Amino acid sequence: MKKIFLSADIHEDKTAGLKARVDVREILEKEGYHTVYFPPIRKASDAVKFWKTLSRLVVPGETHIVLEYPCSIRKRIAMVYLFSRVKRVKFYGVVHDIASLREGSSNREDMFFLKMFDGLISHNASMTAWLRQKGYKKKLVDLQAFDYCLPAAKDFYAPSVGKPVKIFYAGNLAYRKAGYLYEKGMEKLDNVELCVYGQYFEPEKLNGCARISYKGVFDPHTPDLGENYHFGLIWEGSSLETCEGVFGNYIRYNNPHKFSLYLSLGLPVIVWKEAAIAPFILQNNIGFAIERFHELETIGNRITEEQYKEYVKNVALFADKVRKGFFLRTALNELVKP
Repeated sequence: MKKIFLSADIHEDKTAGLKARVDVREILEKEGYHTVYFPPIRKASDAVKFWKTLSRLVVPGETHIVLEYPCSIRKRIAMVYLFSRVKRVKFYGVVHDIASLREGSSNREDMFFLKMFDGLISHNASMTAWLRQKGYKKKLVDLQAFDYCLPAAKDFYAPSVGKPVKIFYAGNLAYRKAGYLYEKGMEKLDNVELCVYGQYFEPEKLNGCARISYKGVFDPHTPDLGENYHFGLIWEGSSLETCEGVFGNYIRYNNPHKFSLYLSLGLPVIVWKEAAIAPFILQNNIGFAIERFHELETIGNRITEEQYKEYVKNVALFADKVRKGFFLRTALNELVKP
């Protein structure tokens, strides 16, 4: 066996947080990886048993191992690193999240473990530059976008531009993360209907704003919105002026998983202009970038019917790719290439 994927226990549920990891496992298995459950290591006998399991599968000098980062119990990474050195196999990582980058805290622990990998799949050029700055010197490949595997294609884009412009937003709706949703200034958006999906919505903090429509929670594995939208939105933080705070700053570096959801549903995307994913959106003409939230008010006048149809046509090309695991497959093949 030459290709091994170490998978932590994934409980199949309807929360979006696990969707990306479920997709990684599915894509790698289709690529011929042998999935090995990565058990908790509570005592020496657990480590010995796991070591023997891996040893039966590897071909020294030919096998490589892939693990997602972060790993729930990080000391297990050290064990796999030691195994890879003893058995002369490559050890690669797929980065989902970097807590210290998200939180603006000390990166010493993250970098200690990340440097154990022989190569990493980073989100994008911004995250790659950050990793280089913090001392990662081995191979890095940009993912470009997370995949969002779906069993069947179903589009939810609106057939034409109209007023109000219907905008779809999915994510954690808690005030501490998406405080901008609860700002009084939202009432000034007369030509926009913002429809939000997700957990932890706090309607009592809306101040009576009628511009927000809460649509509930959908199954991320088989999303069915029930209605069509003009755009999906990427905006985080507490302000309508700019994306700020811990969550707002993080999108300067990460690929929001909601971006891949929007593509998989056929939706053009509106993004904060300083987000790391913004260049990808603009270069591929699948949406546009804004500096301030209130720019949404002018969408109906700014976007022509021809422009919107061009967005939809271009999104369709990427929708097929993210549904089928194109981006991870491409990045991984580049990463493991000698």
